Amino acid sequence: MLGIALTLPSVQTEIGKYVTNELNKKYKTNINVEQVSLTVFGGVKLKKVLILDHHKDTLIYANRIKTSILDFDKLMNVDLIFGEIAADGLYFNMKTYKNEKLTNLDKFVAAFDTGAPPSDEHFLMTATKVKIKNGHYSLIDENRQDPIDVDFTKINLTATALRIYGPEVSTTINKLSFQDHRGIFVEDLSSKFSYTQKHIKLENLDLITKESKVKGSIVMNYEIEDFEDFTDKVEFDVKLEKASIASNDIRFFYDELGKNQFFKIKGRIKGPLNNLVLSNFKLNDSKNSQINGTLNFKNLFPSKGKEFFMNARFNRLSTNYDDLVTILPNVLGKTLPVILKKLGTINFVGDAQVTTTSLDASFAMSSQIGNVKSDLILKNMDLTDKASYVGNVVLDNCDIGAFVDRKDIGKTSLNLDVNGKGFSEKSLNTSLKGIVNSITFNNYTYSNIDLNGNFVSGLYKGQVKANDPNLKMYFDGFVDLSKKSNIYNFQINVENANLKKLNFVKDNISKFEGDINVDLSGNTIDNLVGDVFVKHATYHNTKATYSIDEFYINS
Repeated sequence: MLGIALTLPSVQTEIGKYVTNELNKKYKTNINVEQVSLTVFGGVKLKKVLILDHHKDTLIYANRIKTSILDFDKLMNVDLIFGEIAADGLYFNMKTYKNEKLTNLDKFVAAFDTGAPPSDEHFLMTATKVKIKNGHYSLIDENRQDPIDVDFTKINLTATALRIYGPEVSTTINKLSFQDHRGIFVEDLSSKFSYTQKHIKLENLDLITKESKVKGSIVMNYEIEDFEDFTDKVEFDVKLEKASIASNDIRFFYDELGKNQFFKIKGRIKGPLNNLVLSNFKLNDSKNSQINGTLNFKNLFPSKGKEFFMNARFNRLSTNYDDLVTILPNVLGKTLPVILKKLGTINFVGDAQVTTTSLDASFAMSSQIGNVKSDLILKNMDLTDKASYVGNVVLDNCDIGAFVDRKDIGKTSLNLDVNGKGFSEKSLNTSLKGIVNSITFNNYTYSNIDLNGNFVSGLYKGQVKANDPNLKMYFDGFVDLSKKSNIYNFQINVENANLKKLNFVKDNISKFEGDINVDLSGNTIDNLVGDVFVKHATYHNTKATYSIDEFYINS
């Protein structure tokens, strides 16, 4: 009769309630099971399982749980050794309450570490296999301004080798899908998973979303109190063996990225979110921009008073203005000078420190308008007219005219020390010292020119020494090309000037040498107005050769 009675669901339920009540009394827990069904082979079916935490809120709830108990002897010591566990409608609500440091799970598990069990033993639960259908997992910390760390719904899971020992959890996730509260849906995830009070690990990770695929590993290292300052203290260690990531997925976590961008990535990412170091990093986007190097990003999620900062060593950077602005429309779209669009696709090798308003770089770069080598510090780069810069610039066959919108200036090769401000012709105020190997002006290419002077809004003031085949001279003064009528005020010693080949006159022969003081205005030789004082001069044209000891012209 007793055996028959034990097979009745009502009797089994009462036995289950008795067991849970004894557990609740002994360990001061709050475990409730509406219905229990047992089989002689150790099978267990539980209906409407509810475990409340120390604040009488839900810790764990399940509509149905089906399992088998593999070791009844250990069950008496609160060691739960299960075979397969299948749970439907499982809700796991992991929470740290206001003004508390431990989670409700830590508190629940700690209850089994006091009283009858020896103090050096911990709560133990194992399962050979776990299946969860339509699950829900949340991780909440009420001590933070944004309390929700994780809120996964629509969880469907198949896992093996589950082990819960005290506050530590480990399992092999064979297949997992879920909806994240930020909006992203993970279609398939597999990994070797572990959780402790010091870390969360997802090793041998394979992850698939609608638009992304990731293969690698993710580790989060922390102290429990670090979650109060998650972006600055929780340390990530992410190894990306192979990843194809859509910006639409990243935007759920960092919405400064542009939409509908795709990146192929390899490398390692370490550090908290506000101090990430990307090492051995390789990225290719859908528009053929490339990054290969080591990068350090700071303040991606800046608090008040802090600003974005990037420190990078690029083995290769290939991109263009439009692609950069598309990738980070708000961060770079509002700060990069539009004039950089004229560079076209750039190929960059070197070091750079970048903020939203400054650049400190040592690099070599090829572009649509020519090649550049530079050690340069640039400030206020978000303001075209107020940008300041200092450093050394080497240009190789660069089309300066195209860059500053001057049709009379062509390709240039030079090596100059620069110190100034402004990018536009109106705002330009720059001191220059060095050598111009070649520069095309007025359809003639000059060579071997030494400069030591200052450009201010189309005006050059300083010294120029030219050792060109068609112009050997020393210049001291200024030339102002900023107005409708050019202004010339300088002293010049000319050893040789072939005015025909320099495209200043149309005569077949026009050569000059001598000393000149000039105070003129005008755009061509036909409309020049002012004074010219000439001495020790010789002028040769098709008609004759003229020698001048001293000569004064006023027009």
